Amino acid sequence: MNRRIFSFCGLLLGLLFLASSCKKDTPLPPQLSEGELRQTVWNGTLEYKSAKRGSYSVYLNFLSDSEVEVSAYDSKDPTDPYYVQARYYYTLTDRIFTLKTQVDYELNPPMDKNTWYLIRKEPSLLVFQANAGNPAAEATLTLRKKL
Repeated sequence: MNRRIFSFCGLLLGLLFLASSCKKDTPLPPQLSEGELRQTVWNGTLEYKSAKRGSYSVYLNFLSDSEVEVSAYDSKDPTDPYYVQARYYYTLTDRIFTLKTQVDYELNPPMDKNTWYLIRKEPSLLVFQANAGNPAAEATLTLRKKL
């Protein structure tokens, strides 16, 4: 009888150890669904890791499921004229956000040259990162919802 109890306790302890050592669920990366940005207005900052590239204040007005109006200016002097004030086409796939300009000229800052990965999502906050691991081009786009 004692042998059965010890065997049962050993089995129970083994199962408890196995259950406690299982890999914990890792949270899924944040995602945006199609249409979630439609007819919303966001502003924030575009910051480059490299000091040479600087930082910009940005304003994004998502007009539809595929079109966004973007304004950006140098954060050091907001009275300077906009460096960018253009309409873009955009795509959104899970956590990847891409922009494509509707005009044929070089944009400064070149927001359309990057694939932006959503790294943080809250009801009124979105944080995207581009070129992670490349110090010369790494950038963070932090947006706060206004409308």
